Parts: sequence; structure tokens; C-alpha cells
Amino acid sequence: MLREIGHGGMGQVYLAVRADDEYKKRVALKIVKRGMGTQNIVRRFRNERQILAGLDHPNIAKLLDGGTTEDGLPYFVMEYVEGKPITDYCDDRKLSTVERLKLFRQVCAAIQYAHQNLVVHRDIKPSNILVTDEGIPKLVDFGIAKLLNPDLSGLTLNPTATAMRLMTPEYASPEQVRGENITTASDVYSLGVVLYELLTGHRPYRVKNRLPHEILRIVCEGEPEKPSTAVSRVEEVSTRDGSHTITLTPEVVSRTREGEPEKLRRKLRGDLDNIVMMAMRKEPQRRYTTVNQLSEEVRRHLEGMPVVARKDTWAYRAEKFVKRNKVIIAAAVLIAATLLGGIVATAWQAHKAERRFNDVRKLAHSVVFEFHDDIEKLPGSTPVREKLVKRALEYLDSLAQESGDDLSLRLELVQAYHKVGGVQGKPFSPNLGDTPGAVQSYRKALTIAETLHAHDPKNANVQRVMALSYDKAGDAEEITGNIRGAVESRRKAVAIFEALSKTSSTDSQVRLDLANCYIRLGDDLGGARTTFRSLNDTAGALENYRKALAICDGLSVAEPMNIQVRRYLARSYDEIGGCLENIGDHLGMLENKRRALAMKARVIAL
Repeated sequence: MLREIGHGGMGQVYLAVRADDEYKKRVALKIVKRGMGTQNIVRRFRNERQILAGLDHPNIAKLLDGGTTEDGLPYFVMEYVEGKPITDYCDDRKLSTVERLKLFRQVCAAIQYAHQNLVVHRDIKPSNILVTDEGIPKLVDFGIAKLLNPDLSGLTLNPTATAMRLMTPEYASPEQVRGENITTASDVYSLGVVLYELLTGHRPYRVKNRLPHEILRIVCEGEPEKPSTAVSRVEEVSTRDGSHTITLTPEVVSRTREGEPEKLRRKLRGDLDNIVMMAMRKEPQRRYTTVNQLSEEVRRHLEGMPVVARKDTWAYRAEKFVKRNKVIIAAAVLIAATLLGGIVATAWQAHKAERRFNDVRKLAHSVVFEFHDDIEKLPGSTPVREKLVKRALEYLDSLAQESGDDLSLRLELVQAYHKVGGVQGKPFSPNLGDTPGAVQSYRKALTIAETLHAHDPKNANVQRVMALSYDKAGDAEEITGNIRGAVESRRKAVAIFEALSKTSSTDSQVRLDLANCYIRLGDDLGGARTTFRSLNDTAGALENYRKALAICDGLSVAEPMNIQVRRYLARSYDEIGGCLENIGDHLGMLENKRRALAMKARVIAL
């Protein structure tokens, strides 16, 4: 043992290395404190060790070994996480609100995994969420965790033993403070408190002493301020190690987040206020039902979608629409302001600005009024789709000629041409049957993407639209009968997505896109039931389908309710079964077809 690196109510943690010098590896060694080896403490310690043995997740510190000392005290050896508490990590690097939310979602994935394995952590707090220098959060310390099915541990625990009620009051749920039955909803509450502190720098409750009645009153009866209000609070707080106090002011808090107090308040006001407060509701049944639901709520906020925690009104949805389409709206506002302010210096500039304003106004009017009303009355009708394509192409072609060096606008143009091409003639999807039009739209997108990539090849957003454009180019080659050209385009898309997945290993959308490309490449090489011709390379097709399956298997653990993951899993099993049938492996075919059928049933059930 090198040195003590932590201690808790029942154990001490040491940094240690192997004594025999067989190989060098630093680990964390946790052992029961001397003098604490009571029957109850030893039982809890062994329970923690058994819980860790059953958990294997990239965001949970791994159990490596375990045993008993010569004194008869249990110990276990864990992965040594050289990191900082999540709040300190975020503050030290001055992460923005968006970056903090993305990191928080990785923590949610670890907690959701534990819940799926019937484990409630019960002590979620910043010091138990360590973040490495590489930005990977690791959940540690399952010392007071609870098995929802105690029979799985092989240990006998006394659920009524409350004499040593272990918890961290600042992060404990009301039911935990009251000593009531603990469920996964308690972890949802504690995650809400952690999110509150990540976003505001303050804790929702100020516990001045550890007297039971004071803790009970504050946690169970007190109503915390909304996060957007809390950032205006001025208070003296102790540092995490308790060595001294600091004064938290709006300026101090915002300096490590959005830069200015008012900007931070605007970021938190609305969706984030409601998400945090819903996670921290006093009544367990009124919180998010699962950690995954909380994580998905954060994802919807990040993507500008309406969230469950906000009242669903027309005004709220309109606000979200504007934020999601801010490029178009901003262009309209900018051009209108330019015209009204008299900034245009020449008649040519005035004409150009007016033309662009009219383009934006025409599209905005059509989408908000004509298309919206028609789609409400006749959802999915062909006349509405034809009108959408005609108006959208007029707008896109006009903006493409004047986009200049506006990167965000040109990225949006690529994605817009993809969508229009899909409506015109995407294979296996409802479309207008306009194959030449779809091919033309896909090629326009590829031309813009190639230009962007040539100017900024290391930009992750540019790389992604480049890969998507190659995939769509594969669609264009496929529907025109050029299968070799389709295979070449798909392989280019796969190469880019493979590189992106290595640099963005936690981005599930990139991995999903890669899995989809593997499936489409498999279809072109020699898929068993593709409508188009293939190269009859069954072995190549099988290899790509299995790569897609491996990705989706991994994603299904982190995001078990993601319907797109389940669909790709079903498709992968189905296509693998078809390939195995082609090579005479009927047992393999039957096994994979059954798995595909079971997965499709789950998709329908969602």
C-alpha cells in the first residue's frame, strides 16, 4: 500500500501496487477499518463487494480482486480512478452548460445500468462520481447500495436495521431521510441534486448541522429555489475537504460556466428549471419513472425538442420550433433589420438582401401556414409532399447560390437536400416516386459536402455530413443500378464513421450511423433479400451485418429503450439469418431469425 486516498463510514481506501513486481499496475484497495469489524459492517462490506462483482460498465469502477486479511477482515481490489469529483472537474475546466449536461448523461447511463441489474446506489453525490483527465466519468463507492433482489447476493441483510442509517444528507431523498423503503426513484432524486449543483454551483438545501430533526425538516419540508434563481444567491460555503470557506456570488458561479450571470440565468430558465425540479419532487411517484427517462429529457432539451417537464402549450412548442430553426429565423430577422435600418449601401446590395428576405419569408409562410394546415388535415398526403418538395427546392437552390462561407448554413443545406431527396424517392420509404429528382438532390448534397470537407477536413460536423452524403450517394447509385458505385460510396461513409466513432466514443448517434452504414453496405455486397441487385458477396455481407450487430448490442446496454437501436438489432439478426441460409447453415439461420422476430416484437411493444 502506497498511501490512503479515501475513507468512509466503514472502510478505508488505499492506493496500492503489486508486492511481487510481476507487473506494475496501480489499484485502489478497500478494507474494513480496524476496530470496525462488527458483524453488520463486515456484512455490508461483503455486500458491496458482491454488488461490484456483478457490474460491468465503462462508467462504473471495476472490481479486480478480493479476499480476507490475516486478521479476518474482508478487502477488495478495484480499478484506481485517477480523477476529480464531477463538480470540481467541470469547474476547473470551465465547462459550459451544454458540456455539463452531456457529461451528466454518461453518469445517467451508469446508474441506469445498475438499476437494470437490480442495484440502487443510494449515495449518489459528486465525490462518488470521479471524472478522469480524458473526460470519462466513473461511478464509485457502492458501500450503502441496496439490492432490489437480496437473494442475488447470497447474503442475508436485515432491511429493518436503521440504527446506522448511512447517507449523505445534502443528496439524500426525502424517503431515505425518513427511513422508508428505497427504490430506484431515490437515485433519480439524488441525480437531480447533483444536476442542480452542476448547473448552479449551489446545493438546493443548506444543512447547517447534522441533527436528525433538522435534516428531516429541511429535506422533507423545504422547497428549494429554482436553479435559475439559485445562481443569484450569495452564500458562504465550505470547500469539499472542509479546510476553509469561500463566498459564492453570481459572478463566481458564472465565471466557470457561461461567463456572465444573466447569460447563465437565461440558460437555466425554463426547461432546465423544470427538469431539475421534477427529478427532485418530494413524492417518488411524481419524479421521472426511470433514470433513462431523466437522461432522455436532457437529450430533448439539448436538441431543442419539447420536454415532458414543461406544460405542453402552443406558445412553448412555437418557441422550440424557432430555436431549432434559428438559422432561417435569424436570417429573416437579420435581413429585415438590414432593410429597415438602411445599412444597405448600394442598390445591388438592397436587391440581393430583399431577394433573400423574400426567400426566407416565402418558406416561413409556407411551412407555418400552408404546409402545417394541410398536414393537419391530410397527414402524409401526396399533394402536400409535392408542395413541400417544390417550395423547399426553390428555397434551397436559391440559398445554395448565396451561402458563401457560412459554414452552419451550408451544413444545414446538405441535411436539407438529404431530407428532400428522401421525400422524392428514398428506397423502402413512402416517397413521390421521383427517382431522378432524388438522385439530383443527393448529388447536390454531396457536392456541397465535398467542398466543405476540402476546406475543413478535421471538423467533426463536416466529417459527419460528408459520411452521410456518401451514404446517400450510395442510395443514388443503388436506385440507378450502379451497385459497384454504391459499394464504393458506402465504404467511404463507413471509413469516416469508423474514424469518428473512435474520437467520439460516447456519441451514440455516430455509432448508430456507422451500424446503419454497415447494414446498407451488407445489402449491396450480397444481402439475402435486398430488392436491388448485389455483388453476390455473401461472406462480405455477413461480415458487415455482424459488425452492425456488435455495435447495436453495445448500445442496447446503455440505451435499452432506444427504439432505433432495437430496429437495427432486429435488422442485423434478420440479415445474418438470410446470409446463413444462403450458405446452408440452417440452424444458424433459424437462431438468428428467431432473435430478429423477438426483437421486432419488443419494438412493437415500445
